[in-house]
Amino acid sequence: MEFFIDNKDTEAKFKEIFKKISILRNGETHHEMKKFGLNYQKSLGVTVVNLRELAAKYEQNHLLAHKLWVKEFRETRIVASLLEEPEKVETAQLERWFQDMESNELYEQISMNLLIHLPNIHQLLQDWLQSGNYKKVVCAVLVLGRMALLKRKEDIIGLVNFVEFIPENIDENYLKNQVKRSLGKIVRLNKELADKISTRVNQLKNKDENWQEVWDDLQYELEL
Repeated sequence: MEFFIDNKDTEAKFKEIFKKISILRNGETHHEMKKFGLNYQKSLGVTVVNLRELAAKYEQNHLLAHKLWVKEFRETRIVASLLEEPEKVETAQLERWFQDMESNELYEQISMNLLIHLPNIHQLLQDWLQSGNYKKVVCAVLVLGRMALLKRKEDIIGLVNFVEFIPENIDENYLKNQVKRSLGKIVRLNKELADKISTRVNQLKNKDENWQEVWDDLQYELEL
């Protein structure tokens, strides 16, 4: 269990941020979100672009991120992922955030804004991929794709090892699509990764037709 010592300055920043988020609320965006299946329990319809611009005006702060997260709005949780201090994130917090995530959008935002920057992300990726927990698997796959885009040397070295941990069962459509996108990005990095992924996916497609789709997409990427 985490313990936080509150302070007036952080509370004032929290209230200030939430007020600014409320001002940015957009009924049209909120309506569009619902059309695309983003049915949050608490949402104000603020665009991600606006949320990023807002968060950029503040320094990262662990307590502030906590306050924003427990406010439970879509917008406060996205800003929380932008303002969290990666080095202060502990296991209990990650478990709580995974449990609270309620949409594909949050999986993507939190993976891109925070998870990829965790100091122990390489070990966590292996654990998440093998966890059998849908949210953790999805976020791990998203982080792998992000690593391929960022091309950090330490990540490229680690990507070789993560391929074998990708779960065989990808029958959920969103997960399947993210696997296709992430592996497609990874095979572009170097021949070793391309060969290892091709071998693995070739084995899996003989067991599950979902992997045939992944294989077909990979052939396109490898030809580019």
